[in-house]
Amino acid sequence: MKLTSLVLGILMAAIALTGQSADLTEAVKLPAGGRDLLAPDAGQPLLPKEPGQATSEKMTVSDAPWTSFWRFEILKRPANTWSVQLTAKIGEAIAKGDKCLLLLYVRATEGKASGSANVEVARPPEYPKLGSTQFRVGTKWEPVLLPFTASQEGPQGLSAIAIHLGGEVQKVEIGGLRLLNYGQDFPAEKLPQPRFTYEGREPDAPWRKAAQARIEKHRKGDFEIAVVDAEGKPVTDAEVRVMLKRHAFGFGSAVTAKMLNDTSPDGDRYRAIVEECFSRVVFENDLKPGPWEASKDPNTTGAYRKVWLDKSLQWLTERKIQTRGHYLCWAPFEPWSEKLKDNPQAIREKVLTYMREITPAIGDQVCEWDALNHPAGWEAGNCIDTILGGEFYAEVFREARKLTKLPLWINEDQVFRPGRQQEEYFQIIEKLIASGIKPDGIGNQAHFHSSFLPSPQEMLANSDRFAALVPALQITEFDVNTNGDEKLAADYTRDLLITTFSHPAYTGFVMWGFWEGAHWKPETALWRKDWSEKPAAKVWRDLVLGQWHTEERLQTDAKGVAKLRGFYGQYEVQVKGQKLSADLSKAGQGPVKIVVKGP
Repeated sequence: MKLTSLVLGILMAAIALTGQSADLTEAVKLPAGGRDLLAPDAGQPLLPKEPGQATSEKMTVSDAPWTSFWRFEILKRPANTWSVQLTAKIGEAIAKGDKCLLLLYVRATEGKASGSANVEVARPPEYPKLGSTQFRVGTKWEPVLLPFTASQEGPQGLSAIAIHLGGEVQKVEIGGLRLLNYGQDFPAEKLPQPRFTYEGREPDAPWRKAAQARIEKHRKGDFEIAVVDAEGKPVTDAEVRVMLKRHAFGFGSAVTAKMLNDTSPDGDRYRAIVEECFSRVVFENDLKPGPWEASKDPNTTGAYRKVWLDKSLQWLTERKIQTRGHYLCWAPFEPWSEKLKDNPQAIREKVLTYMREITPAIGDQVCEWDALNHPAGWEAGNCIDTILGGEFYAEVFREARKLTKLPLWINEDQVFRPGRQQEEYFQIIEKLIASGIKPDGIGNQAHFHSSFLPSPQEMLANSDRFAALVPALQITEFDVNTNGDEKLAADYTRDLLITTFSHPAYTGFVMWGFWEGAHWKPETALWRKDWSEKPAAKVWRDLVLGQWHTEERLQTDAKGVAKLRGFYGQYEVQVKGQKLSADLSKAGQGPVKIVVKGP
């Protein structure tokens, strides 16, 4: 009996392995005509010089259609993701315009594993990329596809595959590495395309019910509207119509002063969408040091003009649309600060001088400031604190608090992604708090790519972690690049909106642009160049202007009071033909008194 069970177990395991191997062979249908640019079994590990950070081992494989694979164990997260990588030299030149496909298979030995796959040219310091993608996988072999049209030449001997794995502590395996060149004339759309999704996307995903309950609890309030006549007497049995005009929560987008002043039909449509759809905006560049300085020239014909900025701020204020101030200090080195690396005090003075000029000039026309932007940066050791010391970040906040009473935020990207940027950002905030400087809010830029989309559950857990430091969070620069998959973009926009609106620490959700005609990544915009709506724009309208909208007909009681439960915000109230405004933005506030004139 035991022997029979053993034989049966071995047979079943063999069938399973054979089945998985067959599945992997069928997982990606490769078009004919591609020329292999990598030697068989190509790939060499590159590890940090410091011992104890990472290990690699070449393994033989029995459950896949390739003979060997590389196993990496990252024991301690290195300073940069590329400090641990699998690299392979490309045997032939790649011409600009060639249609190529990079294919590899990846799995985690436990939990999840992540990284990025790059086709690059070894020209430091930029290492220009012909193609690049990110990945996150589970414990089964999963194909990672990178179809690309070479944006530049990849010279023979200088081009290589580089798979970066140092973003987090993990155990990851890589096999089946191939790079195929289909030449100039092959239709790019016929290359195999990756299919991306994320956990929790399903309409009946369990997290949704709990999120809706939190929205009802944290984003709505019970209000009383007391209607009195000119003599202060209650007006009974009066119809009261209430309509939410502007959310207290900061639903919004980056804008430009140029477009807000544009007199063309595009400008008209741009302003109409801002007024209808947003309760908060941020200027993409107009309040940054370079554009601010350029705008002060009265004779400028450039994209940044002080007169445009002044008119835009007035227009937004009149419509009770809040404006974020972005930013007071930019941490990563820029061309001007690179030139001053040998003179740190000159960098310090330039930053502080700008702060001392911009804050009184703008005053309370903004609702808050990003005091410190990108303090962790995109690369380790590439920010001004490396020469000014970490205490300079605290000095920025101290100086800003002397200059303004507005809330001061700290702002960084990739906060939802495990790795160096997230951890360093967390540590910077911890150090600021320990030094007696607690930011008023934590900004998460939230630029996403479809190759790495964290689930709502992961984002909620991450939000809890940061909210334990500072209980005020905000999505500040959202966009999601889905390589043309508009349904995926709409679904992820929907679910991130629900996730953040349901979390009590969040104060806003701001996109980094909304129209293809004025966007740093046009493919991520909600409105196309011709102003037609993408599915993500319909999602925005359905949630912000639909499901999360309050519009009611009420009746005053014997005391002249009408009771309402609605979303926090600015309301229009109509009583006896009169239109009035009511601020219903705070929980537990007393009755709002509405005085009506006439009979």
